[in-house]
Amino acid sequence: MNITNPSTPTSLVQNVLPPFNAYTMIGPVVLGALVNACLFGGLVIQTYVYYTNFPNDYRVVKLTVAAILASQIAHVICVSATLWKVAVSGYGNPLTLLIFPLGADAAILFTAITGALVESSFAFRLWKLSKSLAPPLISLALCLLAQSIALTMTVKAFAMTDLLTFETDENRLITLSLTSRLVCELTLTLSMVWYLRKQRSSTFASTTTIIDRLVLWTLETGLITSLVVVFIMSFFLAMKQNYIWVGLYANLATVNANSLLASLNGRLILRVPNQSLNMNPPSSSAGGRSRETQSLVINVTRTVGTVPDAFKYDEGEV
Repeated sequence: MNITNPSTPTSLVQNVLPPFNAYTMIGPVVLGALVNACLFGGLVIQTYVYYTNFPNDYRVVKLTVAAILASQIAHVICVSATLWKVAVSGYGNPLTLLIFPLGADAAILFTAITGALVESSFAFRLWKLSKSLAPPLISLALCLLAQSIALTMTVKAFAMTDLLTFETDENRLITLSLTSRLVCELTLTLSMVWYLRKQRSSTFASTTTIIDRLVLWTLETGLITSLVVVFIMSFFLAMKQNYIWVGLYANLATVNANSLLASLNGRLILRVPNQSLNMNPPSSSAGGRSRETQSLVINVTRTVGTVPDAFKYDEGEV
């Protein structure tokens, strides 16, 4: 691959560009876009499962899921456009990597929108669970801080003329954005686990099983997003000169959206199906005549415990 544009002086390339390595510049973008496409497919399936199984949820919850899906459709288009710019239209000219493609700039915006929708939904659940305003308000404040910084980054990204200069000048801004998002995710996750554990000690044994499931499920959905943010921050701080952190950042919004849908659809495991008991009375014969055996089917519904109100969104339940 040629690393210079014929019309660009070699001295400019040497002074501006770090040593070009396709494995750390183009590779992360390609891999990140492919993983993002797979995660988006999972999100579409989860959205279908949600609307099929929970038609009676609050209208605001259903609208939030629709808004997240719309934001993610725009996000995957932006990521795909970035992939095309980096790997196809910019092929043979690494100078195109000096600035973010417009698709990558717009992807920052939709990442912020998705993050705001997801984190505000979890904050609402935390409020229902804690019955207190302090924990959800702290989480919302951190959420607003992270998304406000992300919007500022979007504006500056559209105006950038040099990626390396942008990363250097906005180092504190990007780090603060990722840190506030990480603290917000951990605050929401650990707070919900804390309040669930408090409820566990004051419930019946049948309900304890459900709460244990909810604790594990909350940790799984919350810590995955936090782990992605940790990886992004680590690669950004250690390797600003390549696109590894960019490839990871391309998946942050989709992981966030999937975590919320997995949390909503996880309520399916709390549903206990009806059990059918077949009761067959013994057959008897009298006067040489045999009576036909009849089967009686009784439906029995098991009740294994009470689900906390924070995990109920059905208008008929709450």
